[in-house]
Amino acid sequence: MNNESQRLKSKAMAITAWILILAGASTLIPWAAASEANVIGYKSLCPFAPFSTLICMMGANILLTLRKRLTAASEE
Repeated sequence: MNNESQRLKSKAMAITAWILILAGASTLIPWAAASEANVIGYKSLCPFAPFSTLICMMGANILLTLRKRLTAASEE
């Protein structure tokens, strides 16, 4: 049961990390209907880009690092 629980947690962390990666990448998509330009200088889907992109990517990195450590610890 413990092994199955670890596998489920690992899969959930990986899926969440991939969602964060996709969300971070989507913040940079040009969007003509945006209310204002972002810091880079163009109108994008998220006016807080590139900061929102970095936050999403850092969250994904943290999740994938934790996942790697948890799977390494469970294999020992």
